[in-house]
Amino acid sequence: MATLPPWGRRARWLFGALLLVSLFVAIWDHQGRWHTPGAQWRHFAKLWLYWAVHLAGWLLPALWASMWLSAKGLARLKLSLVFVLTVLGLWSSLIEPRWIAVRETTIKGVPAQAQPLRLAVVADVHWGLFFRDYQLEALVERLNAMDVDAVVVAGDWTYEPTLDLQTGLAPLARIRHPVWGVLGNHDVQAPGPDLTQALREALTQHGVRLLEGRVVPWKGWELVGLDDEWGGRPQAQIQALWPSGRVASAAPRLVVAHQPDTIEHLPAGAAFLSLSGHTHGGQIWIPGLTTWVLRHTSSPVHEWWNGLYDTPAGHLLVTPGIGMIGLPARLAVRPTIERIDLVH
Repeated sequence: MATLPPWGRRARWLFGALLLVSLFVAIWDHQGRWHTPGAQWRHFAKLWLYWAVHLAGWLLPALWASMWLSAKGLARLKLSLVFVLTVLGLWSSLIEPRWIAVRETTIKGVPAQAQPLRLAVVADVHWGLFFRDYQLEALVERLNAMDVDAVVVAGDWTYEPTLDLQTGLAPLARIRHPVWGVLGNHDVQAPGPDLTQALREALTQHGVRLLEGRVVPWKGWELVGLDDEWGGRPQAQIQALWPSGRVASAAPRLVVAHQPDTIEHLPAGAAFLSLSGHTHGGQIWIPGLTTWVLRHTSSPVHEWWNGLYDTPAGHLLVTPGIGMIGLPARLAVRPTIERIDLVH
């Protein structure tokens, strides 16, 4: 390989040093967290990747550029491809996860006995490994700036969070709208650490009203929450809330269930609108590959991945969520707050 220019050698040395620093930062950051049993080392590797990208990743384009200037022929072509992939990776790790979108949806046909509603819907916040305190603060500010009647959170509040849930989730108490929600699979050990009870207490103390298994009258509607498909008993709740598969309530229902495939268990016409998350919209969208993964993981029964769908039970909105799991990246699937208008 051709000799690197002096600035390229300095960049390589600095990159190695920052990579080592990121290792020690990850070791420090790994302490004092709720950990999924048996997954501590796997999550440590993810945490190191997170810090390596944030502390050292910015030097990679300079490294590849110095190598490109020193290379010739086919080697230059290969380095050009590596450079493009590196920039794409840095975008997906450092830019897109912080670039929150607001998607507006209007649904007409609200029954006369119910009031029109304006809702902000989020899911999969995954506060923890990759979604940090300052990002939660920023999310609360965005929600407070919206003119809505309530905020609905469709589960997965956490992802290997710090032990002090009360302090970490304190920004939620500053949301100026009513907040309704359910827990998701990462909140109830499916997979995830054993934090369910502590999380319920923290959310409740910060003003979040959890809905699982409940029917709550509100503004001419009934708000209904269901357990997570993997970590709870949503079908038993459905049997109790819709006895004999009948839709007996005069008030239209808004159903909140973390996993969209849960909605297939509802009787026909059970809800005017159901709200779900779980899929992350694929999180990293690679044509062909992402759809295959979604079909075999997040929504294997129906292709309810991202957007508004008509189902036998009623309308279903699936949000791509806010946070990340697996890899600290989002690509072509921006974190999203749903702004829903329900009108006559």
